[in-house]
Amino acid sequence: MWFQIQREALLKPLQLVVGAVEKKQNMPILSNIKLEVLAGGLQLSLTATDLEIELVAHTALPSHEKTREGSVTVPARKLMDICRALPEGALLDIQQEGLRVVLLSNRSRFTLAGLPVEGFPSIQDDAGTVTFAISSIILRQLLEQVSFAMAQQDVRYYLNGLLFVFEPTGVRAVATDGHRLATLRLAVPLEALTERYQVILPRKAVLEFGKLLLETEAEVLLTLSAHHLRMSALHYSFSTKLIDGKFPNYSQVIPQKIQYVTIAKRDLLRDALMRASVLFSDKFRGAGLLFKNNSLTILASNQDKDEAQIDLEIEYEGPPLELGFNISYIIEYLNIVKTPLIKIGVTDPNASVLFEAVGAEGYSIYIVMPMRL
Repeated sequence: MWFQIQREALLKPLQLVVGAVEKKQNMPILSNIKLEVLAGGLQLSLTATDLEIELVAHTALPSHEKTREGSVTVPARKLMDICRALPEGALLDIQQEGLRVVLLSNRSRFTLAGLPVEGFPSIQDDAGTVTFAISSIILRQLLEQVSFAMAQQDVRYYLNGLLFVFEPTGVRAVATDGHRLATLRLAVPLEALTERYQVILPRKAVLEFGKLLLETEAEVLLTLSAHHLRMSALHYSFSTKLIDGKFPNYSQVIPQKIQYVTIAKRDLLRDALMRASVLFSDKFRGAGLLFKNNSLTILASNQDKDEAQIDLEIEYEGPPLELGFNISYIIEYLNIVKTPLIKIGVTDPNASVLFEAVGAEGYSIYIVMPMRL
């Protein structure tokens, strides 16, 4: 293998795929990235995997007499650090010498020890059940507004991910950590589908999926199978194993009979909650929200007996209601939504509370369980 490439042309796809490489691996080759020169020396493929997800990026190579097809694996992060350290516009000459890779650029020379490409693993997708095209903008919107509610390292492994529901008439994303739930449904025709499909993507896959979607405004191809999801775009592809578990019935969590409705200005509510959170420690972030006639009072205190009281004007007509929340959950939601007004629906002080972005596209809701203070 031998090729020449501009620093920036190599660095961009390298940064896209290196997220699949874990820093600590039991298998040394999983710390490597596979470089492969294809198509008669006109294309470079970069592949990284941790056995759960696999990322592949492609970039064009300039035609040059020194270009030779071939493949090798090299330490991913070392290669990326070298590329970052080189000056902008630098020309890289990369050639394989057995299991070693020599990188030349101007007066710099680096030699990296590789591993046999035959030992580099690949995710073996099962036969695809269905393949369909969908807008990357739609997928990005779903992830941005829902993924923040995923659990982290929960013993209920199926919560450490995000549920996608694909239907002929639309797509829904759902995430929950057991204390809150976020869901968004967008009406978009998926003509290739004739039935409903549900898949749970692992947390790491969701995070890497979102990074890749930022790279394109075009449609991408999704292939669903019993155990895998694959996304294919012009310059990259992404594969992930799916979580094999039963996601909670999210429709049962959504309050059906709202007794009291409040309309609040998003920015004012978020800023007030941020001010109240100044008193909190990492262990306790609970605050009381007192709703009364067209006003909201936020009451916060800590173990040092510091106290805060912040009053806001809101739209509310009903009996006084006092609810306790981990207000970090509400702040996270208010940082995600973009609409100026937020609707808060309450059934009773002990039931889950529904938040909706007034005027948002699609059917978007956020549910938070109250807490005792």
